[in-house]
Amino acid sequence: MSKIAFDLDGVFVPDCLNIPNVGGLTAFYALTYYMKPVFRPGGEWSIITARNAEYRAQTMAWVNEHFENKPVRVWHELIDQTPGEYKAEVINQNGIEFYIESDMDIVQYLMDNTQAQILHFDMICRRNFAV
Repeated sequence: MSKIAFDLDGVFVPDCLNIPNVGGLTAFYALTYYMKPVFRPGGEWSIITARNAEYRAQTMAWVNEHFENKPVRVWHELIDQTPGEYKAEVINQNGIEFYIESDMDIVQYLMDNTQAQILHFDMICRRNFAV
């Protein structure tokens, strides 16, 4: 099993403010289908997303369209937990050693509630691509 996992929105797909005339989440996730990933990982990797489980088909269509090197697993079963609780549970139950997250509040929650090395995507970019 992959020991590195990534958040989806805010890592592969940029976070967006509300886009006028797009509608709700269903319309937004349909729009993201056409967005290319910011990068494509090599090796074995997984995705842990806090998108609600009802949007799994849209997410998987996007993954299948945009990645030749598919993730080993896409955890996409959030139903009755907060995003932080859900991600911590997945990380702890599956031996994830490294997790890259876009939301700083979730980063802090995961640092406090998992043994994994939790990295903030924005900080990785700032450290490695600062000009």
